[in-house]
Amino acid sequence: MKKILLLVTAIIMAAATGVSAKGGQTIGERLGQQDTIVVKMANGAKMVLYLQNIEQLKAFENYSLDSLMRVLNKYVDQVDRMDGANKELKSQETTVVFGKDDNDPETVTITVQETGQDGKVNREKHEIRINKNIKIDVEIEEKDGNTKVDVNMPNRAERDSIRTSNVKKSYKATRFNFDLDLGLNNFLNTNSQQVPDLKPLGSRYVSINWHLNSQIGGRKSPLYLVSGLEFAFNNYMFDRNFVIEEDVNDVTFFRREMEINYDKVKLTHSSVNVPLMPMLKFKRQNGKEGFKLGAGPFVGYRLGAHSKFKFEDSGRTQKEKVRSSYNLSDFQYGLTGVIGYGNLDLFVKYNMNDLFKDNRGPDANVISFGLRLFN
Repeated sequence: MKKILLLVTAIIMAAATGVSAKGGQTIGERLGQQDTIVVKMANGAKMVLYLQNIEQLKAFENYSLDSLMRVLNKYVDQVDRMDGANKELKSQETTVVFGKDDNDPETVTITVQETGQDGKVNREKHEIRINKNIKIDVEIEEKDGNTKVDVNMPNRAERDSIRTSNVKKSYKATRFNFDLDLGLNNFLNTNSQQVPDLKPLGSRYVSINWHLNSQIGGRKSPLYLVSGLEFAFNNYMFDRNFVIEEDVNDVTFFRREMEINYDKVKLTHSSVNVPLMPMLKFKRQNGKEGFKLGAGPFVGYRLGAHSKFKFEDSGRTQKEKVRSSYNLSDFQYGLTGVIGYGNLDLFVKYNMNDLFKDNRGPDANVISFGLRLFN
């Protein structure tokens, strides 16, 4: 009897999890009239198919019956073991768990409980749980060789309500995410006699970001507040053979070298920044990321700096690195912004304070712009 009931519960499980034919509803959703096909096996077993339309019969070509039978045999073996153990313990209840763990979407828990024996009437109650989302109750009454099965399973509205409830439970207004900024640097508000031009492709900006995204106004609100930590690396590669130096008064200046032809001269500094950026994020109809727009202030602190020189000397490539602060500003502040659609985001960052300390170096502000990845 247990094996027959197990087959019933497996069919119900398949119906509840949405095994459907092309162009038709799932078995668990069909409450109207059905056509029945009985397939008699060579060993005397029967397979009963309940069909709503011809498309469902054709769809069986896509199903692997041998795989289904292997799954059912696992159930049968497990139930037999549990049933035998319960007889030794004189237990009235059997619980079968099939799947990886409670959080796996394919985990099925079946509890069979003998609710009573009244003369020739045997009653059992089956409780089927598919993960934590779907619960099906099956009551079976066996009398005079006849079996009556009463199935109570959730309809579409109830299943949708359960899914919505689970989504609400997993909702978090604040989440961390990792992203990466790749872009270029340039100087603004400069005196051309004091500050050289930059080589665009060599003046790179890289920032590794751990952002804290806080949704304001509830799960459907498009308003977010972005904060966190950004570790930024700025490279300024000078054009036309300019070098950076410090004079005897500890003042930083740029000089054009006439005797040595440099292949590369650049200034590099790193900093840690903290943004505070309100952002609007809109969803597309399919639920994926749509248009986004954000802008806000940031503050930062310089961590280190050095210059690099690369040149040819007697046919050999020479490299020099000079570690110095070059009177760079310790603190920095400015504005940062992001605009994007879907997975494509562009960022811009403008330092409102000068790159160098007042009266200790040339006047120059920095602007960085490029792509934001993994957002």
